Amino acid sequence: MAMKLILKGMITLAFAFVTPAGSIAQQLFRPELGVCASMKNNDLVALHGFSFIQPTVSEYLKPNAPVDSLKLSEGLPVYACNVFLPGSLKAVGPEADHEGILSHAANTFAHAQKTGVRIVVFGSGGSRGVPEGFDQQEAVDQFTNLAGELAKLAATYGVVICLENLNSGETNLINTVEEAYDIAKRVNHPNFKLLVDIYHMLKENESPQRIVEAGREFVYHVDIAEKEKRTAPGVAGDDFRPYLRALREIGYTGKIALECRFDDMPTELPAAMKELTLQLETL
Repeated sequence: MAMKLILKGMITLAFAFVTPAGSIAQQLFRPELGVCASMKNNDLVALHGFSFIQPTVSEYLKPNAPVDSLKLSEGLPVYACNVFLPGSLKAVGPEADHEGILSHAANTFAHAQKTGVRIVVFGSGGSRGVPEGFDQQEAVDQFTNLAGELAKLAATYGVVICLENLNSGETNLINTVEEAYDIAKRVNHPNFKLLVDIYHMLKENESPQRIVEAGREFVYHVDIAEKEKRTAPGVAGDDFRPYLRALREIGYTGKIALECRFDDMPTELPAAMKELTLQLETL
């Protein structure tokens, strides 16, 4: 009798892992969670169970400072840095300064290699904004050519550039994951991938299916915030599960960073951790 019960339990467990819908295997989607924040908040972010911090390039990598002046994080690891380019360095338009950008990038990537930062996020809406009257397709071509040069440069330092979709309220070039994916396909380089920002997807009413179309080959990092005021998960109650299911569907193995506007970080961080954990557990 005992042997029959053991065998029955083993069969039930095995079945649970192969059942297509609602299986145990499908439910085990637990990406590490981190926070886009200043390094001064490192201890606070760690206190509430997040596993990495994501500061800006200027704060942590200091591209204009000597490499020997850099200080490694003494708390949470710095997995990625965002705000790659200042608005004064133009990626497109008649004042495009690709030489200046590549010089800035070389310093940034060298410092990323020195500090162990794997990802540099290419949002930089001010840099990539298309000036009024400039041809949009020419701007796309300019940006794509620059991206290809940046990808080759990043490869020499073991860094991955992640192109971020930014909603049309922040820039007028590459507003959706679909558009970012088109550029990444044209660049076609292992050191040029996508950061899928779910907040910007929500602002543009972009379907989670776009994540599925881009797939695991291109989706390398993810940021998240609520739609209306870019609040942390749990403030307004946004349901991210359609987008989280899309990530699970492609077998996403990267991390997710909160990129939010915090009014009360000590209160909102634990609430965000609780809410995202709940949504991941109920996909």
